[in-house]
Amino acid sequence: MNNQNNRNRPPMQGQGRAQGQNRLQSQGRPRYVELSPEEQAQYEAYRRQKRAEAERRRRAAEEEARRREAYEKARRKKQRKKNAKIFGGRVLVFLAVLILICAIVGIIFLIGFNRTPDEPKDSGKIKYYYGGKEVRKSEAEESVTEDGVYICFNDLSDYLGMAESGTAQEMKFIIPAETEEDSEYIVFSSDGYTVDINGQEIRLDIPNSLRGTEIWVTSEFVSEYMVNVSVTYSEKDNSVYISKIKDEENSTITVTVYLPVSFKLKSIDPLPPVVDPEETVETDTPVIVLPTEEDRIMEIVNNVQFITDLSGYEQYMNPQGELRDSFLILVNTKHHLTANDIPPDLSYTGLHNPEWKPLREYAARSLEALFMEMDNSGFWGSNLAIRSAYRDYANQAYLFEYYTNREMTRNPALTREEAEAIVLTFSTRPGTSEHQTGLAVDMDTTGTLVTDFQYTDEYKWLSENAWKFGFILRFPEDKSDITTIQFEPWHYRYVGRYHAYKIYKSGLCLEEYIEQLGDN
Repeated sequence: MNNQNNRNRPPMQGQGRAQGQNRLQSQGRPRYVELSPEEQAQYEAYRRQKRAEAERRRRAAEEEARRREAYEKARRKKQRKKNAKIFGGRVLVFLAVLILICAIVGIIFLIGFNRTPDEPKDSGKIKYYYGGKEVRKSEAEESVTEDGVYICFNDLSDYLGMAESGTAQEMKFIIPAETEEDSEYIVFSSDGYTVDINGQEIRLDIPNSLRGTEIWVTSEFVSEYMVNVSVTYSEKDNSVYISKIKDEENSTITVTVYLPVSFKLKSIDPLPPVVDPEETVETDTPVIVLPTEEDRIMEIVNNVQFITDLSGYEQYMNPQGELRDSFLILVNTKHHLTANDIPPDLSYTGLHNPEWKPLREYAARSLEALFMEMDNSGFWGSNLAIRSAYRDYANQAYLFEYYTNREMTRNPALTREEAEAIVLTFSTRPGTSEHQTGLAVDMDTTGTLVTDFQYTDEYKWLSENAWKFGFILRFPEDKSDITTIQFEPWHYRYVGRYHAYKIYKSGLCLEEYIEQLGDN
């Protein structure tokens, strides 16, 4: 009984704690350690930092999910349209084949029931009707060839009221007008291939035919070079019908008015003078102003065509106004940034990234457009991915130090200065890296960032198309003496489409291009 009461009685002051500590120590557990206020504050700050990092990762993951969902939705929509287009195309092909088969069957039917194999054409003659009146008959063998039906241009001249002059070696036909200057003419040469229409000499693919003193031309020639003249060949009755075109508006029941006959080729008037837009010309003569080089560049950069609908990205790829030149930031060994130079508009881009990579807003959106266009250009499923984007000053300092120590470890005989000299051929000191601008991106298909990337189809496509999205190859193979950086086929820099196109066409590196702008 007394023992039971002792078990329920609270321990004396100090007795329970000592016994508890002894039990913990006997069980091998660490003793509780009181934290100082400073240590407790540091621990709380650490926990807040971790919670903030976890929250950023959560938001980034949600944003990535939204972007991928939007991208997948757009891709599925495009695929549905593509499938519908393919289906529609197949239906059209089927209908075309069906119509062709019906036409062939109909032709066979007509031939079989309307003419026996041995039945000759109407006395072997072709009849020619001008304005409904039969003018002549001609041997079908001479008038119907693989090149078409031939008609006598002399008969056509008489029907249209042309004037004739010259000889069979060079025959001229004139369409009269109120004034001699308004008259039109055609001259046939004896070789059959050369024709002069209103002073313009043309060379025919199908020659004319000279029969005695008559010029014979194909019906296609009349249709191609004359206006308001109709030529129709009816194989059914072996007849050719030539007529002028009726003027429906001015004709009446009792009076028929025809449209004026003319040639499609007109005489060439002297061109007005061509002047340079820089010059001022005081004259009453109209002038043709040549487009400037700037006009031609703007025409190209403002009218780039894509396979994908990238209209929502155009403002980012091709910035206008003051924004156009705002991305020409030069960072190298002579132009430094400080630790306080942090881009104000960093934005994450999740397309084709092994992880989230930040870039400035315009560069990030333009890069998304680039990858979307690549996907629809046959690179869907490609291993091309972004390996590096924005790096701050501290991160660049760490990398430079890491690369330097690595070189010294590989070759202990190197001094620090010698090791840094090696590192400077492929990396940069803190403050001299383009990645700190938030406008540079490294991307390749392997993740190793080696020059073998230049032999891939992805690099070839980027070399030809990156400028359309505002990017340039920052460190070309033949410019390392200027950039001080070896050839990096994976390193691309955003400058906006206008400047990217000019750099792409000129073959200059960014240092040369900005220097050239300064000289101008």
